[in-house]
Amino acid sequence: MTGQVYAIAGGKGGVGKTTTTANLAAAFAAAGYDTVVIDVDLGMANLGPVLDVDPDEETTIHDVLAGRADPTAAARASGEGFDVVPGTQSLDGFAEADPANLREVVTPLAEEYDVVLLDTSAGLSHEVTVPLGLADAVVLLTTPDIVAIKDAAKTGELAKRVGGTVKGIVLNRARDDELTDRVVDELGDEIMAIVPDDAAITTGRTVARPGSEAARAYNALAAALLGVDALEETAAAYAFPDPPEPATVEADALDAAVVPVEEVESESETDPAGATGGTGATGAGEAGEGEADADAGTTDASDATPDDAVAEAEAEAEATPEGRIEESDSDVAVDAVATAAGPVTTSAFEEDADAEMGGSFLDDDDDEKRKGALGRLRGLFE
Repeated sequence: MTGQVYAIAGGKGGVGKTTTTANLAAAFAAAGYDTVVIDVDLGMANLGPVLDVDPDEETTIHDVLAGRADPTAAARASGEGFDVVPGTQSLDGFAEADPANLREVVTPLAEEYDVVLLDTSAGLSHEVTVPLGLADAVVLLTTPDIVAIKDAAKTGELAKRVGGTVKGIVLNRARDDELTDRVVDELGDEIMAIVPDDAAITTGRTVARPGSEAARAYNALAAALLGVDALEETAAAYAFPDPPEPATVEADALDAAVVPVEEVESESETDPAGATGGTGATGAGEAGEGEADADAGTTDASDATPDDAVAEAEAEAEATPEGRIEESDSDVAVDAVATAAGPVTTSAFEEDADAEMGGSFLDDDDDEKRKGALGRLRGLFE
Protein backbone atom coordinates (compact mmCIF):
# COMPACT_ATOMS: atom_id res chain seq x y z
CA MET A 1 0.00 0.00 0.00
CA THR A 2 1.34 3.42 -0.99
CA GLY A 3 1.80 5.96 1.79
CA GLN A 4 0.15 9.35 1.88
CA VAL A 5 2.12 12.36 0.64
CA TYR A 6 1.43 15.79 2.17
CA ALA A 7 3.02 19.09 1.13
CA ILE A 8 3.34 21.75 3.84
CA ALA A 9 3.19 25.09 2.05
CA GLY A 10 2.47 28.72 2.78
CA GLY A 11 4.10 31.13 0.38
CA LYS A 12 5.53 33.54 2.94
CA GLY A 13 8.88 32.77 4.51
CA GLY A 14 9.09 32.46 8.28
CA VAL A 15 5.54 31.28 8.97
CA GLY A 16 6.76 27.95 10.38
CA LYS A 17 6.66 25.45 7.51
CA THR A 18 9.76 23.56 8.67
CA THR A 19 8.59 23.54 12.30
CA THR A 20 5.15 22.31 11.26
CA THR A 21 6.63 19.60 9.06
CA ALA A 22 8.86 18.32 11.87
CA ASN A 23 6.09 18.34 14.49
CA LEU A 24 3.53 16.76 12.19
CA ALA A 25 6.08 14.00 11.56
CA ALA A 26 6.53 13.60 15.32
CA ALA A 27 2.78 13.25 15.77
CA PHE A 28 2.49 10.60 13.04
CA ALA A 29 5.53 8.71 14.33
CA ALA A 30 4.23 8.68 17.92
CA ALA A 31 1.05 7.08 16.61
CA GLY A 32 3.06 4.28 15.00
CA TYR A 33 3.17 5.49 11.39
CA ASP A 34 6.46 5.05 9.52
CA THR A 35 7.16 8.64 8.54
CA VAL A 36 9.76 10.44 6.46
CA VAL A 37 10.17 14.16 5.88
CA ILE A 38 11.84 15.52 2.74
CA ASP A 39 13.45 18.93 2.55
CA VAL A 40 12.28 20.30 -0.82
CA ASP A 41 13.30 23.85 0.03
CA LEU A 42 16.22 23.43 -2.33
CA GLY A 43 17.54 26.97 -2.10
CA MET A 44 17.41 27.32 1.70
CA ALA A 45 17.46 23.75 3.02
CA ASN A 46 17.53 23.73 6.83
CA LEU A 47 15.36 20.77 7.86
CA GLY A 48 18.41 18.59 8.52
CA PRO A 49 20.23 21.01 10.83
CA VAL A 50 17.15 21.79 12.96
CA LEU A 51 16.77 18.05 13.52
CA ASP A 52 20.48 17.65 14.37
CA VAL A 53 21.18 15.83 11.12
CA ASP A 54 24.29 17.02 9.26
CA PRO A 55 23.18 17.04 5.62
CA ASP A 56 26.67 16.95 4.16
CA GLU A 57 27.83 13.84 6.01
CA GLU A 58 25.91 11.56 3.66
CA THR A 59 23.51 11.63 0.71
CA THR A 60 21.17 14.62 0.32
CA ILE A 61 18.02 15.36 -1.67
CA HIS A 62 20.23 17.46 -3.95
CA ASP A 63 22.38 14.42 -4.76
CA VAL A 64 19.27 12.45 -5.68
CA LEU A 65 17.78 15.23 -7.82
CA ALA A 66 21.13 15.54 -9.60
CA GLY A 67 20.94 11.84 -10.48
CA ARG A 68 23.90 10.80 -8.34
CA ALA A 69 22.12 8.72 -5.68
CA ASP A 70 19.14 6.51 -4.93
CA PRO A 71 16.25 8.14 -2.98
CA THR A 72 16.12 5.49 -0.27
CA ALA A 73 19.84 5.98 0.42
CA ALA A 74 19.20 9.61 1.38
CA ALA A 75 16.73 8.82 4.21
CA ARG A 76 18.32 8.98 7.68
CA ALA A 77 17.06 8.64 11.24
CA SER A 78 16.39 12.00 12.87
CA GLY A 79 16.38 10.95 16.52
CA GLU A 80 12.75 12.08 16.84
CA GLY A 81 11.15 8.81 15.76
CA PHE A 82 10.96 9.57 12.04
CA ASP A 83 13.37 9.70 9.10
CA VAL A 84 14.55 12.73 7.18
CA VAL A 85 15.90 13.34 3.69
CA PRO A 86 17.97 16.51 4.23
CA GLY A 87 19.23 18.98 1.68
CA THR A 88 22.61 20.61 1.34
CA GLN A 89 23.11 24.34 1.78
CA SER A 90 25.79 24.38 -0.89
CA LEU A 91 25.25 26.65 -3.90
CA ASP A 92 26.82 24.05 -6.20
CA GLY A 93 24.37 21.44 -4.94
CA PHE A 94 21.47 23.81 -5.55
CA ALA A 95 22.63 24.52 -9.09
CA GLU A 96 22.88 20.80 -9.92
CA ALA A 97 19.53 19.71 -8.43
CA ASP A 98 16.62 19.46 -10.87
CA PRO A 99 13.18 19.90 -9.20
CA ALA A 100 11.59 18.10 -12.17
CA ASN A 101 13.04 14.84 -10.78
CA LEU A 102 11.19 15.15 -7.48
CA ARG A 103 8.53 12.60 -8.44
CA GLU A 104 11.30 10.00 -8.84
CA VAL A 105 12.27 10.76 -5.23
CA VAL A 106 8.82 10.79 -3.66
CA THR A 107 7.33 7.73 -5.38
CA PRO A 108 9.80 5.10 -4.04
CA LEU A 109 9.71 6.63 -0.56
CA ALA A 110 5.90 6.51 -0.54
CA GLU A 111 6.17 2.78 -1.20
CA GLU A 112 8.36 2.33 1.92
CA TYR A 113 6.69 4.74 4.37
CA ASP A 114 3.15 5.27 5.62
CA VAL A 115 3.50 9.06 5.51
CA VAL A 116 5.73 11.31 3.41
CA LEU A 117 5.89 15.02 4.32
CA LEU A 118 7.31 17.65 1.97
CA ASP A 119 8.79 20.78 3.55
CA THR A 120 8.37 23.33 0.75
CA SER A 121 10.08 26.64 0.15
CA ALA A 122 8.71 30.16 0.18
CA GLY A 123 7.58 31.98 -2.93
CA LEU A 124 6.04 30.65 -6.15
CA SER A 125 9.03 29.20 -7.96
CA HIS A 126 9.27 25.98 -9.98
CA GLU A 127 10.61 24.10 -6.95
CA VAL A 128 7.36 24.99 -5.12
CA THR A 129 5.07 24.11 -8.02
CA VAL A 130 6.34 20.52 -8.38
CA PRO A 131 5.59 19.31 -4.81
CA LEU A 132 2.20 21.07 -4.83
CA GLY A 133 1.22 19.08 -7.90
CA LEU A 134 2.48 15.65 -6.89
CA ALA A 135 1.32 15.57 -3.24
CA ASP A 136 -1.90 13.79 -2.33
CA ALA A 137 -2.90 16.87 -0.34
CA VAL A 138 -1.56 20.35 0.36
CA VAL A 139 -1.70 21.88 3.83
CA LEU A 140 -1.65 25.68 3.74
CA LEU A 141 0.12 27.37 6.62
CA THR A 142 -0.46 30.95 7.75
CA THR A 143 -0.14 33.15 10.81
CA PRO A 144 -2.70 35.81 11.79
CA ASP A 145 -0.60 38.35 9.88
CA ILE A 146 -2.36 39.69 6.77
CA VAL A 147 0.74 39.30 4.57
CA ALA A 148 0.97 35.60 5.46
CA ILE A 149 -2.74 35.17 4.69
CA LYS A 150 -2.33 36.76 1.25
CA ASP A 151 0.65 34.56 0.42
CA ALA A 152 -1.13 31.43 1.62
CA ALA A 153 -4.03 32.28 -0.69
CA LYS A 154 -1.65 32.69 -3.64
CA THR A 155 -0.01 29.36 -2.87
CA GLY A 156 -3.40 27.64 -2.68
CA GLU A 157 -4.45 29.10 -6.01
CA LEU A 158 -1.19 27.89 -7.57
CA ALA A 159 -1.74 24.41 -6.13
CA LYS A 160 -5.17 24.20 -7.74
CA ARG A 161 -3.80 25.36 -11.09
CA VAL A 162 -1.25 22.52 -11.17
CA GLY A 163 -3.80 19.90 -10.17
CA GLY A 164 -3.08 19.83 -6.44
CA THR A 165 -5.67 19.34 -3.71
CA VAL A 166 -5.78 21.88 -0.89
CA LYS A 167 -6.82 19.92 2.19
CA GLY A 168 -7.12 22.76 4.69
CA ILE A 169 -5.48 25.57 6.60
CA VAL A 170 -3.26 25.56 9.68
CA LEU A 171 -3.29 28.75 11.72
CA ASN A 172 0.17 28.89 13.26
CA ARG A 173 1.40 31.08 16.14
CA ALA A 174 -2.15 31.71 17.23
CA ARG A 175 -2.65 33.82 20.33
CA ASP A 176 -5.50 34.81 22.57
CA ASP A 177 -6.14 38.16 20.90
CA GLU A 178 -8.45 39.94 18.49
CA LEU A 179 -6.27 39.24 15.46
CA THR A 180 -6.48 35.49 15.88
CA ASP A 181 -10.20 35.64 16.65
CA ARG A 182 -10.86 37.48 13.39
CA VAL A 183 -9.04 34.88 11.31
CA VAL A 184 -10.78 31.98 13.06
CA ASP A 185 -14.20 33.57 12.59
CA GLU A 186 -13.60 34.28 8.89
CA LEU A 187 -12.12 30.90 7.94
CA GLY A 188 -14.30 28.71 10.15
CA ASP A 189 -14.26 25.01 9.33
CA GLU A 190 -11.51 25.38 6.74
CA ILE A 191 -9.02 25.56 9.63
CA MET A 192 -7.70 22.06 10.32
CA ALA A 193 -5.66 23.03 13.36
CA ILE A 194 -4.85 26.07 15.46
CA VAL A 195 -1.29 25.92 16.77
CA PRO A 196 -0.66 28.24 19.73
CA ASP A 197 2.33 30.50 19.83
CA ASP A 198 4.88 28.51 21.86
CA ALA A 199 7.98 30.31 23.13
CA ALA A 200 9.57 26.93 23.92
CA ILE A 201 9.81 26.09 20.19
CA THR A 202 13.05 27.59 18.89
CA THR A 203 15.66 26.82 16.27
CA GLY A 204 17.41 24.80 18.97
CA ARG A 205 14.29 22.83 19.82
CA THR A 206 12.04 22.47 16.79
CA VAL A 207 9.90 19.61 18.09
CA ALA A 208 7.37 20.73 20.71
CA ARG A 209 7.65 19.56 24.30
CA PRO A 210 5.64 16.38 24.95
CA GLY A 211 2.21 17.16 26.32
CA SER A 212 2.32 20.85 25.38
CA GLU A 213 -0.62 22.59 23.74
CA ALA A 214 1.39 22.84 20.53
CA ALA A 215 2.04 19.07 20.50
CA ARG A 216 -1.67 18.40 20.93
CA ALA A 217 -2.48 20.78 18.11
CA TYR A 218 -0.12 18.92 15.76
CA ASN A 219 -1.69 15.62 16.83
CA ALA A 220 -5.08 17.11 15.91
CA LEU A 221 -3.68 18.14 12.52
CA ALA A 222 -2.36 14.63 11.85
CA ALA A 223 -5.73 13.17 12.84
CA ALA A 224 -7.59 15.61 10.58
CA LEU A 225 -5.44 14.60 7.61
CA LEU A 226 -6.40 10.97 8.20
CA GLY A 227 -10.06 11.83 8.83
CA VAL A 228 -10.20 10.75 12.48
CA ASP A 229 -10.85 12.62 15.74
CA ALA A 230 -7.47 11.93 17.36
CA LEU A 231 -4.43 9.72 16.91
CA GLU A 232 -3.80 7.17 19.62
CA GLU A 233 -0.13 7.14 20.49
CA THR A 234 1.34 3.64 20.35
CA ALA A 235 5.04 4.15 19.61
CA ALA A 236 5.99 7.19 21.72
CA ALA A 237 4.63 9.88 24.01
CA TYR A 238 4.30 13.17 22.13
CA ALA A 239 0.90 14.80 22.54
CA PHE A 240 -0.26 12.61 25.43
CA PRO A 241 2.67 11.63 27.67
CA ASP A 242 2.15 9.55 30.78
CA PRO A 243 1.80 11.68 33.94
CA PRO A 244 4.96 11.81 36.09
CA GLU A 245 5.19 9.63 39.17
CA PRO A 246 4.29 11.59 42.34
CA ALA A 247 7.17 12.27 44.71
CA THR A 248 7.18 9.92 47.71
CA VAL A 249 8.91 10.05 51.09
CA GLU A 250 9.79 6.98 53.10
CA ALA A 251 7.51 6.43 56.13
CA ASP A 252 10.50 6.12 58.50
CA ALA A 253 11.83 9.50 57.38
CA LEU A 254 8.44 11.09 58.02
CA ASP A 255 8.26 9.55 61.50
CA ALA A 256 11.71 10.92 62.34
CA ALA A 257 11.02 14.43 61.09
CA VAL A 258 7.46 15.00 62.30
CA VAL A 259 6.62 15.54 65.98
CA PRO A 260 2.92 15.22 66.89
CA VAL A 261 1.22 18.50 67.72
CA GLU A 262 -0.01 17.09 71.05
CA GLU A 263 3.58 16.53 72.21
CA VAL A 264 4.63 20.05 71.24
CA GLU A 265 1.66 21.55 73.07
CA SER A 266 2.38 19.37 76.11
CA GLU A 267 5.99 20.60 76.26
CA SER A 268 4.89 24.20 76.00
CA GLU A 269 2.33 23.88 78.78
CA THR A 270 4.56 22.03 81.26
CA ASP A 271 7.71 24.04 80.58
CA PRO A 272 6.69 27.69 80.02
CA ALA A 273 10.29 28.77 80.13
CA GLY A 274 10.96 26.70 76.99
CA ALA A 275 13.69 24.58 78.64
CA THR A 276 14.72 21.65 76.48
CA GLY A 277 16.56 19.71 79.14
CA GLY A 278 14.75 16.51 80.17
CA THR A 279 11.14 16.00 79.07
CA GLY A 280 9.93 19.44 80.05
CA ALA A 281 7.63 18.06 82.82
CA THR A 282 10.26 17.84 85.55
CA GLY A 283 11.53 20.15 88.24
CA ALA A 284 14.59 22.32 88.32
CA GLY A 285 16.83 19.49 89.45
CA GLU A 286 16.11 17.36 86.44
CA ALA A 287 16.49 20.40 84.20
CA GLY A 288 19.93 20.87 85.69
CA GLU A 289 20.81 17.31 84.83
CA GLY A 290 19.73 18.00 81.25
CA GLU A 291 21.98 21.04 81.12
CA ALA A 292 24.87 18.97 82.48
CA ASP A 293 24.27 16.39 79.76
CA ALA A 294 24.30 19.14 77.13
CA ASP A 295 27.55 20.51 78.51
CA ALA A 296 29.02 17.02 78.31
CA GLY A 297 28.06 16.82 74.63
CA THR A 298 25.32 14.21 75.06
CA THR A 299 21.66 14.85 74.31
CA ASP A 300 18.78 12.41 74.39
CA ALA A 301 16.52 12.07 71.33
CA SER A 302 13.70 13.21 73.60
CA ASP A 303 15.62 16.44 74.28
CA ALA A 304 15.49 17.53 70.61
CA THR A 305 13.03 20.16 69.42
CA PRO A 306 10.84 19.61 66.35
CA ASP A 307 13.08 22.00 64.41
CA ASP A 308 16.12 19.94 65.40
CA ALA A 309 14.43 16.76 64.18
CA VAL A 310 13.53 18.30 60.84
CA ALA A 311 17.04 19.69 60.39
CA GLU A 312 18.51 16.30 61.23
CA ALA A 313 16.27 14.56 58.70
CA GLU A 314 17.18 17.09 56.00
CA ALA A 315 20.87 16.70 56.72
CA GLU A 316 20.54 12.92 56.52
CA ALA A 317 18.72 13.20 53.19
CA GLU A 318 21.43 15.45 51.76
CA ALA A 319 24.05 12.94 52.83
CA THR A 320 22.46 10.15 50.78
CA PRO A 321 22.46 9.79 46.96
CA GLU A 322 18.65 9.73 46.98
CA GLY A 323 18.50 13.07 48.77
CA ARG A 324 20.76 14.94 46.38
CA ILE A 325 19.62 16.49 43.13
CA GLU A 326 22.36 16.62 40.56
CA GLU A 327 22.46 19.43 38.03
CA SER A 328 21.15 17.20 35.22
CA ASP A 329 18.23 16.14 37.41
CA SER A 330 17.48 19.78 38.09
CA ASP A 331 17.29 20.43 34.36
CA VAL A 332 14.83 17.58 34.00
CA ALA A 333 12.74 19.01 36.81
CA VAL A 334 12.67 22.41 35.10
CA ASP A 335 11.62 20.75 31.85
CA ALA A 336 8.83 18.94 33.67
CA VAL A 337 7.54 22.16 35.17
CA ALA A 338 7.70 23.89 31.80
CA THR A 339 5.79 21.02 30.20
CA ALA A 340 3.06 21.13 32.80
CA ALA A 341 2.71 24.88 32.80
CA GLY A 342 2.95 25.37 29.04
CA PRO A 343 4.97 28.07 27.30
CA VAL A 344 6.25 30.89 29.49
CA THR A 345 5.78 34.38 28.12
CA THR A 346 6.63 37.82 29.36
CA SER A 347 5.21 41.22 28.54
CA ALA A 348 8.36 41.93 26.53
CA PHE A 349 7.82 38.77 24.50
CA GLU A 350 4.19 39.72 23.91
CA GLU A 351 5.24 43.13 22.61
CA ASP A 352 7.83 41.59 20.31
CA ALA A 353 5.26 39.15 18.99
CA ASP A 354 2.85 41.99 18.32
CA ALA A 355 5.49 43.79 16.30
CA GLU A 356 6.44 40.70 14.29
CA MET A 357 3.08 39.05 13.78
CA GLY A 358 0.24 41.46 14.26
CA GLY A 359 1.72 44.78 13.29
CA SER A 360 0.41 44.83 9.73
CA PHE A 361 -3.06 43.89 10.92
CA LEU A 362 -3.15 46.54 13.60
CA ASP A 363 -1.75 49.24 11.32
CA ASP A 364 -4.01 48.39 8.41
CA ASP A 365 -6.85 50.93 8.55
CA ASP A 366 -8.55 49.49 5.50
CA ASP A 367 -10.58 46.58 6.88
CA GLU A 368 -11.65 45.65 3.35
CA LYS A 369 -8.11 44.51 2.56
CA ARG A 370 -8.17 42.14 5.49
CA LYS A 371 -11.56 40.77 4.54
CA GLY A 372 -10.45 40.44 0.94
CA ALA A 373 -7.39 38.38 1.87
CA LEU A 374 -9.40 36.06 4.10
CA GLY A 375 -12.17 35.79 1.52
CA ARG A 376 -9.63 34.84 -1.13
CA LEU A 377 -8.23 32.12 1.12
CA ARG A 378 -11.69 30.84 2.02
CA GLY A 379 -12.66 30.84 -1.66
CA LEU A 380 -10.21 27.98 -2.29
CA PHE A 381 -12.73 25.62 -0.69
CA GLU A 382 -15.91 26.82 -2.40
